Amino acid sequence: MLLGGTDAFSRAGTNRFVSVRTADDSNGLLGLDVTASVQSGMDDQRLVDVTNNADGTIAATLTLSEPSQGSISETDLSLDSGSTRSVHVSVEQDSPTGSDALPFEISASNEDVSISVARSVAVNASPAFKQQIRDYTQHGNAAFGLSYRVSRLPNFERVEIEVENVDAGHIGQESYVESDAEQTVSYPPSGGSDGGAGGDTYEFRFRVYDQSGEVTELSTEVRTTANGENPPGDDLSDEDDPKLVGFTVTNDEQHTNNRFTVEYEVDRLEEFRDVQVEFDNTENDWSDRTKSNDAAPTGSVAYPEAGQRQGGVNGNTYDVAVEVYNQGGIPVDSGTVSIEAGSNETVDWP
Repeated sequence: MLLGGTDAFSRAGTNRFVSVRTADDSNGLLGLDVTASVQSGMDDQRLVDVTNNADGTIAATLTLSEPSQGSISETDLSLDSGSTRSVHVSVEQDSPTGSDALPFEISASNEDVSISVARSVAVNASPAFKQQIRDYTQHGNAAFGLSYRVSRLPNFERVEIEVENVDAGHIGQESYVESDAEQTVSYPPSGGSDGGAGGDTYEFRFRVYDQSGEVTELSTEVRTTANGENPPGDDLSDEDDPKLVGFTVTNDEQHTNNRFTVEYEVDRLEEFRDVQVEFDNTENDWSDRTKSNDAAPTGSVAYPEAGQRQGGVNGNTYDVAVEVYNQGGIPVDSGTVSIEAGSNETVDWP
């Protein structure tokens, strides 16, 4: 028996003299045209074209090395001499990704020859849309911040956002058309708030488009009540985004007047924009404040500003949230601690 290349097949056997070439050669005994990559979470993708270059009919069986990764369209093939069959695969959303992440095997035989082939293809992560809605409602007036991120969508074109108060007919619907793949926008778009709309239900409709039209599997809708509580959302971070290493919050009280100082550290600074710190008085929202700083890798934020103190809050609890924003203007990492005004303590995160 003559084997034309040692990488051609895992195993080969024959009852007569044949020439077996490498699987890279489409004219080999069993010709294989393997796709370069497939995508997780997508059905019916071409995996391999199988050609019978032998003289007689060959029966072939295809299996995934790890069946939980997906399913093959045709596991059993009967190939006449010279015929080609295209085999497709559906890959699970949670399949491992990366090069050679989807291994598979082909066994083929007839009365003269038996062949076993092992191959693998890369698995690319599927396109994704993630969103966060921040509820800034105060004193019965509704306002929101909307952040989103589109990832790994070829030919991305735009995101359209519609915001509707479904309870108050006098508040008109607002629409946004955003060409950036990641962005934060404010509602109402001109700033301010919807007066008296606290407690109303709002619907947010996100529509994602590529050059061929709406990508319906990425589009989503969210309903929430304007009450100052953020609805459930997605983690917008990616592996290359800036990272919050840690921070401390120190309370300094003098004569029942208070100041809070945040010292922070951030890492992975290539896409870093700034740090925003929200001081949320859980008992008196008139003293809520948001401050920012673009210093890195370390910086500080004070409330009130240096040399000043806030009166009338002694004994109140503050939730202090530190958020890191990337160049796209979306929050990609955060941490929150609680601290009491008048405690003169320092709280660490994490």
